Amino acid sequence: MAAYATTTEGDGYFNTRLYGEAWQTATPEDKEKALEMATRVIDRLPLKGWKSQEAQALAFPRYPDAEIPETVKEATFEEALALLERGNSQRRKLQAEGVTSMSLGGLSETYAPRAGKGLLSQEAKELLRPWLLGAVRIT
Repeated sequence: MAAYATTTEGDGYFNTRLYGEAWQTATPEDKEKALEMATRVIDRLPLKGWKSQEAQALAFPRYPDAEIPETVKEATFEEALALLERGNSQRRKLQAEGVTSMSLGGLSETYAPRAGKGLLSQEAKELLRPWLLGAVRIT
């Protein structure tokens, strides 16, 4: 499986970012897995336009770009971090399975429809906004 960025690039990115401990303490193998998972999540999003080359394996670069945009790499790092931090949580698993409400003792949570689907990272979502179908910038 390929990813939009390398672990070496990720190490450089997280050296300049606050709150990247989950990345910094992950094993090289887990970093690679997180980047690959983040890439798969990004590739499943409804994206505008089309691939730059018909035969390319991944969704990016998108026409007319010839290279993967830096913001897509950054979104991959942010989603990889979110996956390392909370991607395997019980809450995430319940949301992905379509559970809409959960109670434990005196606590309860209600999940929005489609919770647990798509990107975990809000930062990644913002970085990918120019390529997402249905995303509009309001100024």
